[in-house]
Amino acid sequence: MKLARKLCSAIVACGMAASANAGVINYDVDFDTATFEGMSRQNNGDSDYFVQNNGAIRIYSDSWFAIDLEDTFGIDSVNLDDPLTNYTLDFRFRLFQRIGDGGQARGVPTSLPEIGGLFFADFSGGQTDAVSSQSFNLVGTQNWGLDDFSYTNDRWQRFSIDLDNYLSGSFTHIVLVNDCDRECGNTQVRFRDMTLSEVSAPTALSLAVLGLGITGWRRHRRSV
Repeated sequence: MKLARKLCSAIVACGMAASANAGVINYDVDFDTATFEGMSRQNNGDSDYFVQNNGAIRIYSDSWFAIDLEDTFGIDSVNLDDPLTNYTLDFRFRLFQRIGDGGQARGVPTSLPEIGGLFFADFSGGQTDAVSSQSFNLVGTQNWGLDDFSYTNDRWQRFSIDLDNYLSGSFTHIVLVNDCDRECGNTQVRFRDMTLSEVSAPTALSLAVLGLGITGWRRHRRSV
């Protein structure tokens, strides 16, 4: 009987602890159904993208294509200054170079884009220009954007970026960047397996309930 009561108390305490855990929401980016907007001040007439059968997206030429968070996920914006939430972006990235017209990418690229990476834009206020402090330059020849993360091989490379540690303010779009104002030798960037994760801190009420549950469990242990 004592053992049964101990097990019951432990289960109740674990349930209360679970209620106080941080909440996690994962927004998986489906490039095939996502809503894209081209940045008119950055793109040229050859700008384009293509979604492959394996779910990866290829960004061609001089291209900046933005994923609209509201149309894609139903959220107006992400506020990185909110102390009760934390956001992480996970994705895989690869640099390719096409050989000839319509040719397949082979081997290590012999040329680089000027900027290959991501820009977190807030278009709600009419912003039209790219902002270096809100961008990650994963691979490129220009000294522009944050360089805390770098693409270092010729295969798919996984990245996990804690956005709150590097950016501030809000963003409404995630912009995929293959900046080639000059000739880049048919170089293209590719993204796949992209997930935006939102982690919410436990509320004061849930922490209080957890504290009461643990206190009651300890008292019950002493009584048995």
